[in-house]
Order: sequence, then C-alpha cells, then structure tokens
Amino acid sequence: MSRPDPGHVHQSNHVGPFLTWIARRSAHDGSLLQTSRRARKGLAPLEVSSTDADPEVEMLKVRHHWLRLWAPERIGWWIGILFMVGSALFAIGGAMVTWPEMPLIRSIDSVHMGWIFFIGSLFFTAAGYLQWLEVINGDLTGEGGMHPARRRWLFYGWRPRNPGYLAAASQLIGMLFFNINTADAFIVGLDWVGEDLIIWTPNMIGSICFLIASYAAILEVSHRLWTWQFRNLSWWITFVNMLGSIFFMCSAVGSFVEPGHTLYAPWLAGFGTFAGALCFFVGGYLLIPEQLEKGAA
Repeated sequence: MSRPDPGHVHQSNHVGPFLTWIARRSAHDGSLLQTSRRARKGLAPLEVSSTDADPEVEMLKVRHHWLRLWAPERIGWWIGILFMVGSALFAIGGAMVTWPEMPLIRSIDSVHMGWIFFIGSLFFTAAGYLQWLEVINGDLTGEGGMHPARRRWLFYGWRPRNPGYLAAASQLIGMLFFNINTADAFIVGLDWVGEDLIIWTPNMIGSICFLIASYAAILEVSHRLWTWQFRNLSWWITFVNMLGSIFFMCSAVGSFVEPGHTLYAPWLAGFGTFAGALCFFVGGYLLIPEQLEKGAA
C-alpha cells in the first residue's frame, strides 16, 4: 500500500458552511493542524505527533508571552492597540454618562463628550479594517493558511466559508454604523423622532452587527455551535468580546429616545457603554499575547 503524500488533507471540520480547521499529513507520520483563527492571525500550524488531530487538545499545549507587549511588525498587534485606545475612549464617555458627579469625571468638560465617542469610533473602525484585511489574507482553504509567511498580500476578497470573515465583516459594518451614530450626535435641533431615526437607529444596527460578529468568532474557536474552553486564550478573547457586545446592545436599548427627549433607561445607556468598552479593552489586550507564542519565531 502506498504511503499518503505529505500535505494531503486527511481531517477537516465544518460547522454548517464554515470550515473551522484542517489537518494535513506531515513528513514525520504526524499532522499539521491549522485552524481558521490561527490562519487569519498569521500563526503557523500546530505540529501533532499522530494523524488524529484535536484542536481543543492541541491548543492546551500553546504557551504565550504575557509580558512581551511590543510587536509592531504584526498586524494583530496593531489591531489590539487600536481596539484598546478606542475602548478606553468609549469607557471614558460611558463613565461620564453614568457617574457625572464623580470627581475625576467632573474634571472632564462635558462639551467634549461627543468628540470622545466619535474619535473612539474611528479607532474602532481602523482596528476593524485591519481585522478585515487580516482575514482576507489568512484564508484556511488557501496555501497562505498553512504557511502564513508565503502569503501574497491582498486588499480585497470573498471568503464565504471562513467564519472569521463573517466575524470581521460584520464587526466592520457595525463600526461604520457607530461612526454614523457618533457623528450624528453632533446634530442639534432634532425632535425625538429625528434622534431615534438618525442617532439611535445606527446605534442599534451597529450593536446587532457586533453580536453577529461575536458569535461568529465564538463558532470559529469552538469548532461547533458552542463550547467552554477555559484554558484556551483565543476562546477567552471571543467570550469577553461577546460580553462587550451584549453590554453594547443593552446600551442601545437604553438609549431609545422617548417623547420629551428622555432616554428609555439613561443609566443602562451609560453603564452598558462603559462595561462593554471595558470588555473590548480586555479583548484588545489579549490579542497581543495571542500573537506571541512561546517557541514561535
């Protein structure tokens, strides 16, 4: 019987139409396991000693550099930094709404609140665009997915079988709606109907897009509809981002303007933004050690 050629795909996993991982035979009678998320993050495949690959088991063996925070040569590092800056600005804005009488908050001129949210949304969008470029250039089904260093840089593409593409595209669309939401907040003289149509509606649509993106990312890491992987750093990133998306949705619900220019739930609107931004800040930080694996070049 002829021996299988190295490089042959002998295992793969789909969740619906999405391909979440593949395993190719290595030259040493083992496997090279690559996941959708690792491919789009530019991380090398995991070497498995046998031909029976299990991504949940293999990810437990990955170790990270937690104190090495400088890696500007990696696109994932820039994504994390941009998310952290945007999240910090949104957290400040959310705190200004929730606790306006706090001494530290009172030192910030409330006139600047709109600019804080708007500039924060620009940092979010910049991170989202880089994340979209990341997944365009890290498709699991292509050669670049198994060998990130061989990728030819692309600026557009269509990846319908990649769950990371759904996550990145949905999140980028949501960020663009948040740009509209924060920019429209500068408009004065609107009645309550105008505020709901021009300011609140983009906020709600953006929050829905964030929820879609967060679940697509969880699906990508879980390799099924849901799982708990407390020792997997990538799973924690997607989990805290899902929490952030839920808080942002709560904020959007609370921001609905009722007749008389009163918010449906003012405290929920502010606290949801603050708590969601903190979650995204943590998720942005965790993107950095995710990129920096021990033993990797």
